[in-house]
Amino acid sequence: MHGIDKLKWILVDECQFLKAEQVDQLSDIVDEFDINVMCFGLRTDFRTRLFEGSMRLMELADNIDEIKTSCGCGRKSIINARIDANGRITKDGQQIVIGGNELYVPLCRKCYKEAISKQDV
Repeated sequence: MHGIDKLKWILVDECQFLKAEQVDQLSDIVDEFDINVMCFGLRTDFRTRLFEGSMRLMELADNIDEIKTSCGCGRKSIINARIDANGRITKDGQQIVIGGNELYVPLCRKCYKEAISKQDV
């Protein structure tokens, strides 16, 4: 490559939005071209369901390193709860809605269940 080192890494952010076919293509890049691929993203959506891209990555990844985030109670947050305009957790709607911190709050499973049960009263 005329004095330029071979590509060694591909970094993919927001990988939860990938399609399964795209994850397969990334695995082909690793295997066929010996290029490392590192993906960053969420495992589950606001309904606690796996994203398509995340599911396929879990199936194919050579290594999975989880970055811990904390719930307000101090436990590990595993749910990105979606908050509606009234500040209530919503369990309905499209899987993908673009938004920042104003739409989502990280919660542990226990706090998520408690918040949902309080709302349902």
